Amino acid sequence: AGEGGTADIARIANAWYINPHLLPPDVDAQGLEVTMGFKPAVDTGSFTYATHAVAVEVDIDSGHVEILDYVVVEDCGTMINPMVVEGQTYGGVAQGIGTAMFEAMHYDGNGQPLASTLADYMLPGPTEIPSIRIHHFETPSPHTEFGAKGMGEGGAIAPPAAIFNAVNDALRDFGVELKETPLTPRKILEALETAEADAHKRKAA
Repeated sequence: AGEGGTADIARIANAWYINPHLLPPDVDAQGLEVTMGFKPAVDTGSFTYATHAVAVEVDIDSGHVEILDYVVVEDCGTMINPMVVEGQTYGGVAQGIGTAMFEAMHYDGNGQPLASTLADYMLPGPTEIPSIRIHHFETPSPHTEFGAKGMGEGGAIAPPAAIFNAVNDALRDFGVELKETPLTPRKILEALETAEADAHKRKAA
């Protein structure tokens, strides 16, 4: 395009990838680089919004929690690439399920980590991730390019609260309320035993 001139991206890409003989002689393999940054004029208003709903089944004999149904309704503004949005939501929910039910970093009395490998640090696998239903709203942000908002937080942040609320609702009749992650079978069984012992004490009194 000449010094100080312009050329559209399609023409540059064509020359670079298909017709390199059209490139200027001073452009080598490292010669094309574009860096761009974007910061909204207003820093707020670009957060994603999401609501999660969970149905669970709790086995009171083993403490096992099975997620029967999982629904996400999210609004990340304008979806520039819907496939990426869905993938990031699925991944975020999987991460949130791990936070809620599996992942814990324990230390010994000397401050040494006891879960230094994936053999000890539990992560959810394919059998622990349910079929997730996702519904989208698109409310464009007035402060960002194309109206896009954040995305990953809408999948990752809500699962612990949604799962704990579902489990606590399932165990309400037993007088159990769990508040500490991860939600392991041992913690559920201990909470059930404590609630049963407290009920016996109240009856005896």
